[in-house]
Amino acid sequence: MTEQRAERKRIGATLAFVRKQRELKQDELAECLGIARPYLANIEAGRRSLSPSLARKASKVLGIRPIVLVNEDFLKSDLAQQKTA
Repeated sequence: MTEQRAERKRIGATLAFVRKQRELKQDELAECLGIARPYLANIEAGRRSLSPSLARKASKVLGIRPIVLVNEDFLKSDLAQQKTA
């Protein structure tokens, strides 16, 4: 697996994890983002890249900072902050 593919898979897995934490279905998030559900499924599976503009949209919808999607350390800190808030 190439480094780029591994990065796409990691970002997609993070996106899927946060989506599920927010109790959103793929079709619900896809609609909010203005994309088709299969396209979102491909992003979450690491078969497609998440563009910067789509990452910003997704972060707004999911209530996270965009950096969370590319850095797992920020995900842990954001989730911890939300539990204490």
